[in-house]
Amino acid sequence: MALTFKASGKLQEGLRVDVQVRQFQMAFDEPENLGGKDSAPNPVEGLLASLIGCLGIVVRVVAQEKNLPVEGVEVEAEGDLDPRGFMGQYNLVRPGFLAVRYTVKVKGNLSDEQLKVLMQEAEKRCPVSDTLGKGTQVSGTFVKA
Repeated sequence: MALTFKASGKLQEGLRVDVQVRQFQMAFDEPENLGGKDSAPNPVEGLLASLIGCLGIVVRVVAQEKNLPVEGVEVEAEGDLDPRGFMGQYNLVRPGFLAVRYTVKVKGNLSDEQLKVLMQEAEKRCPVSDTLGKGTQVSGTFVKA
């Protein structure tokens, strides 16, 4: 049984997009050097933030299920993107991330084997990591409003 998650958004002044997800509001914009007003993170930074949030949640869930002594988790992520794709030169380079890297820092008295088990299970179960790494189909339509 699949769950369907939804979000909606509306373009505001400049390149800012205000987004509604359930009862939560988020915004995206571009930095000034990419034509925005730098009023919010840009969408690819939001994607990195989603990966960080997902990994943190999944590590906690897996640690609890396996009764692993995890006291804290910090996650850092970065991605390489060539802005020429976003700026319309997609025949030279793709517009998306070329690579994404993350580091999960786990605080706790875990053995090397426990850390390895935690990492393998979390990487298998993180929906955002799976979406980024496995080529999820994306489709859409444009309609007149």
